[in-house]
Amino acid sequence: MTVVTTSNKPNNHIVKDATTPYTFQYTQYGVQKTITVNQTAEEETWPGGALWDIGILLAKVLVMVNKPPPTNVSSRGKGEKHVSRIRAPGIWPTSWKDATILELGCGVGLTGMVGAQLGAKLTVLTDLEVVIDRVTKPNLELNKKSFGKGQSVIATPLCWGTERDESYCRDIFQSNTNTSRGIQKRKIKKQKSGQNTAVTNTCNETQHPSNASDPKLILIGDVAYQHKPGAPSHFEALISTVLKFCKTRETLVLFGTRMRMPASADLLDMFRQDFEEIVEPVEAQEIDDSFHCNSLGRNSMITIHFFKRKVST
Repeated sequence: MTVVTTSNKPNNHIVKDATTPYTFQYTQYGVQKTITVNQTAEEETWPGGALWDIGILLAKVLVMVNKPPPTNVSSRGKGEKHVSRIRAPGIWPTSWKDATILELGCGVGLTGMVGAQLGAKLTVLTDLEVVIDRVTKPNLELNKKSFGKGQSVIATPLCWGTERDESYCRDIFQSNTNTSRGIQKRKIKKQKSGQNTAVTNTCNETQHPSNASDPKLILIGDVAYQHKPGAPSHFEALISTVLKFCKTRETLVLFGTRMRMPASADLLDMFRQDFEEIVEPVEAQEIDDSFHCNSLGRNSMITIHFFKRKVST
């Protein structure tokens, strides 16, 4: 067997090895849950083959908002954090079991799979084709027993700014929307009365067909990486794709970034041109004490941003 050696190592604070599995653990309603992902440092899939710190932090945010808020500090589990401002009304989908999630640049797929394990109806994990085939799909297969009946978790290639890939993903969300409406109509037909109301409700659902198939949540983590020499910036393509899947304020964009270089600030500024932050950015140490400067010896430079599409004037 040929052993592939590589110098690739994730520039992380916590997860420093991209060659070993990582298990994310949490408790929901007294039940211990886990998602395990394998990593690879191979050049062909780098950096998508590694688990990055922000992926863990975004997963912790999803877990945090799917737990009842603690009544006091002593009621929290050991090591658990609570950020009250991210629970404000109107931020998250009203029902997580009806939530639909799109993860862009999913890599190993941890964040999106945690969102699915928490109960999201449809989760679509996307990245470059080589990452999806060699990294994401095997991890999805590894964790397939973590998802409930009636849930869909799909891994598919999406190269930002590529119309073919975007169209395929949109078809997935549109199919989910059509299936949900079909179920609702069948339920209504079983009722002996209320048929006029059913027609009215169906019409109301289709008043805004342009955003009917948009995901309720878009996950994006640590995508402001250094361009390869001579390669064009991927920022414009990323923003273009996000805008196509987020046409109204019904979609929340959860964006995690680390200020590694000036380009990181550039991407954040680009997001702010089309989106507004509905919550004060959350710093990494608010989510996990491991990222506190006292633990790291320096500032993590990691923040989580909560964006919604700006309203046209």
